[in-house]
Amino acid sequence: RDIRSLVTDISYLDPQEGIRFRGKTIPETFAALPKTDGSKYPTVESFWYFLLTGDVPTQAQVDEVVAEWKTRQEVPQYVFDAIRALPRESHPMVMLSVGILALQKDSKFAGFYNSGKFNKMTAWESVYEDASDIVARIPIIAAFIYNLKFRGDKQIAIDPKLDMGANFAHMIGLSEEYKDVARMYFILHSDHESGNVSAHTTHLVHSALSDPYYAYSAGLNGLAGPLHGLANQEVLDWTMKFQEKYCKGVEPTKELVTKALWDTLNAG
Repeated sequence: RDIRSLVTDISYLDPQEGIRFRGKTIPETFAALPKTDGSKYPTVESFWYFLLTGDVPTQAQVDEVVAEWKTRQEVPQYVFDAIRALPRESHPMVMLSVGILALQKDSKFAGFYNSGKFNKMTAWESVYEDASDIVARIPIIAAFIYNLKFRGDKQIAIDPKLDMGANFAHMIGLSEEYKDVARMYFILHSDHESGNVSAHTTHLVHSALSDPYYAYSAGLNGLAGPLHGLANQEVLDWTMKFQEKYCKGVEPTKELVTKALWDTLNAG
């Protein structure tokens, strides 16, 4: 753990201090970036600009990103059809991975590679285009999956006036307060040193010049593992089971919680 094996300019994860994005702590990041009226948290679009450039954007620059993502966020119907064709009990990560992979035919990187004019020195441009398309479309696909799985397939259309985080909250039918939760959650989970399973997987797959759709779908499959992203789900599952077992009419005292934790650990 003390051997540096990877270098990234975007973020640094200190074991004591926590993560820094472009040198800024989480509170410093939230304080520095522009926010929409009435919001406590920055937009995801402002954070995207900050991650890519290292500069805190002006509101005008944020508005440009918001407008650009609006032009990229339309998801073809065949993607939704492919997800609906899966068994309804499929895990949401399977659905998301399939949805991203279904978009692959639109890859600008693959098109550039197959054009006969491929040049590694300029290939980053089509990677950026694909990445921008993927990021803009992820919330649309994710909201569709959430509604398909947990809201009886009651889908809510995009609100063209809202930024990404607010739109996601809107599309899954949650309250005004959740718009800030979504903004905060997307920012916190955006990047942490690029050496984790899912980020490492995308680097590895793309190193074979597989386009970003192949690479990102593969990264999602790594994220789905219980020692990576699935750990979030398992923590929630543990918490719910803890409430059922220990908290029925009983105050969750320090002693009770300590016993529950030791029961978990001793169970292996």
